[in-house]
Amino acid sequence: MKKYLGMIMVIILSFSLLAGCAAQEKPQTIKIGVISDVSAVPFIIAEQQGFFEKRGLDVEIQVFKSAVDRDTALQTGNLSGAMADMLTIVFFRDAGFDVKMTSQTNGNYRLITSPKLTVEDFLALQSPQIGLSSNTVIDFATQKVAEAKAFDGRMTKVAIPQMPVRLEMLRAGGLDGATLPEPLATAAIADGGALVGSTADFSLYPGIFMMTQSTLDQSPKAIKGFYAAYDEAVAYLNQTDSTVYYDYLVEKLGFPAILKDRFEMPEFTIAMPPDAKTYEETAAWMKQRELTKSDYTYEELTDISYLPKS
Repeated sequence: MKKYLGMIMVIILSFSLLAGCAAQEKPQTIKIGVISDVSAVPFIIAEQQGFFEKRGLDVEIQVFKSAVDRDTALQTGNLSGAMADMLTIVFFRDAGFDVKMTSQTNGNYRLITSPKLTVEDFLALQSPQIGLSSNTVIDFATQKVAEAKAFDGRMTKVAIPQMPVRLEMLRAGGLDGATLPEPLATAAIADGGALVGSTADFSLYPGIFMMTQSTLDQSPKAIKGFYAAYDEAVAYLNQTDSTVYYDYLVEKLGFPAILKDRFEMPEFTIAMPPDAKTYEETAAWMKQRELTKSDYTYEELTDISYLPKS
């Protein structure tokens, strides 16, 4: 009898192990949110080219036109992670939401004049009206440019969270300037606007990708695969003419179709740690503006253990 019981236990254990292996082999779903700018391109291309799929990952990408909509989705548990900025990570932590910066993104945020103004005209205005999204990386970038060009004490900030609306208002002459990500900034220049300044001028890189701590805890292997796919997409992008895939970005991200033969994609970088210097400047700016009372260190808010080793 003991012999038969032993055999039954072995069979049950074998089936349990097989079931466990089968469960591990199922594609893992990672839901991410991206903003409609150039930093989203590697994620979108990784999906299109099947780089996530070949690593057994099911990545669902939601595209947002404003940071407010993205933040709502993340806070309500509908996202595993999202493109964001260094202000957002501090706001989330202040609200008790456990998230970590896991990598830097390729964002550059540019202040562009309306088509009717040159840079000289813009700087001569008594109170330039500038479209932006309040208390975001766009606000931070605007302030940095304004301080460098000495108009920070006389500008009027106009809160327009939706980026396409901001661009349309700039085109229509309803604003003197607007701070935009790429490729919307290039679209504004193509319309006749002029570049006043950008975060790249100051070697600042506030764009980040962040993930919830629960996602990091539950799916460490999947997150490593996620970043391996991202790096593969970067390699593809850097050796492929953008006209090959630009139509897909028009469809997925709403990029202006008219820029297909004009927009120059940046040299994308592989997944790398968020920039510590930029974080220190961002944190200091937030304290100065009384947007936070916290003193989080870079290390407290960052987890780069999931990035592929260079």
